[in-house]
Amino acid sequence: MMTLMNMVRGIANDLPAKEMIKYWNHEPGTLKLVRASSNFIYTFQWNSKHYYLRFTHEEDNSAENIQAELDFMMYLLEQGYETVAPVRSKQGKWIETLSTGNGKYHGVVFEQAQGEYVPLEEMSELQFQHWGQTLARLHNLSETYAPSTPARKSWVDSLQFILSVLRRHPEEHKALKEYERIEAWLSELSFGVGHTGLIHFDFETDNIFYMKEKSRYSAIDFDDSMYHWFAMDITSALRDLSKQNDDESKRNINLFINGYRSVKRLDDKYIKLLPEFQRFSDLYGFARLLRSFENLDVSICPEWALQLKSKLDGVCDRIRDGFHPHMVLKTITENNWYACTQLEVPNEQKTVFPVPMVYWLAESAYCGMNPLALYADEELVGFSVYAVDPKDGSYWIMAFMIDRKYQNRGFGRTGMDALIRYIKAEHHCDKIVIGHRIENERASNLYTSLGFVEVSRDEDEVVRELIV
Repeated sequence: MMTLMNMVRGIANDLPAKEMIKYWNHEPGTLKLVRASSNFIYTFQWNSKHYYLRFTHEEDNSAENIQAELDFMMYLLEQGYETVAPVRSKQGKWIETLSTGNGKYHGVVFEQAQGEYVPLEEMSELQFQHWGQTLARLHNLSETYAPSTPARKSWVDSLQFILSVLRRHPEEHKALKEYERIEAWLSELSFGVGHTGLIHFDFETDNIFYMKEKSRYSAIDFDDSMYHWFAMDITSALRDLSKQNDDESKRNINLFINGYRSVKRLDDKYIKLLPEFQRFSDLYGFARLLRSFENLDVSICPEWALQLKSKLDGVCDRIRDGFHPHMVLKTITENNWYACTQLEVPNEQKTVFPVPMVYWLAESAYCGMNPLALYADEELVGFSVYAVDPKDGSYWIMAFMIDRKYQNRGFGRTGMDALIRYIKAEHHCDKIVIGHRIENERASNLYTSLGFVEVSRDEDEVVRELIV
């Protein structure tokens, strides 16, 4: 995302675009603005063919980074991967730099992409599979790419960028905590051959075009590419589908994953980490938005810019709401058992969770169950109990609750997700079972969203299973 101040200056009367286009052959009167976000994008014609002019202010991107992007795209074209070809200027350059009173702009021109745009809701099952296959092909080629120019940025550079922005905004305490959690998590994740490389980072439907005759997509906009885990690319591609969380979206996600796996290996452990990679993406996007607001002079901003800022402020608020403390499960000891007995649900939930914590502690002590305290960072926020069924070896979550003071903060989802991962890691089980009262719709919605499938019910209870 460019700064809003640069956007206002760059769009004003299309002046930079009118000067930049002079570096390339074009038909007068055909230059039209398409959009402005990370870059200014204009379309124009030459010899009755459509081309795209893309340029950005020097504060928002460097000529070196753009050259590295073009080098990768030309490598992909040489390998038969469908993307857009850059076009040399009249002077034979890939990149032209325009000097203005407001600084320098770096511009490039691309041919029009092959294929047709297909909205997410109109994709066929085969197109979802081809989408996954096209991304897997990109990742295979990425692993053999050896750049001759300075390498693109990496996830480490992105974290450094995030931190530099947050240091300029010390009021963003939750975001800084989120940064610390993500930085620690990524630093411990294995980075190596087979699951990391140069990724696209924005392989969504507005950057891909379907070529029916070739049964695959062409891709555009590699300006955000970075060295990262390939799972990050999958996360970005599936972001909109993951938000919908309905049966059709889940089926389409599986089609995408199956398509990907038909071309490139993808370990299940990375599928389970997609929500964590989404946290990185959200924080990175948040930092870019914060930066875009910096040095904005509202006194000279047109109404459209003020409305855009208001809209982006809302996006920042929604991302802030998603920053959650790190959830940790701890065993019950002499140091925390009493604090656990003081946890309780609100009065209106006691019909569906009537048993006090002291009962669960006593039953666990004498009936072979495993009680755990749930902490958000260092704060005790909830409690859970699980046990193994000796008949079939499945693991049952017997109790799970969030204290009334900490409800409606997202701890239910993140806490249950942490518990699932804990049980799987500790016991290497393949099935987790949970039951809840029929009238407990809140629990029903949470467990369903986490993948638990109903297997039975009676007059009082619904039983759900999760294959892990």
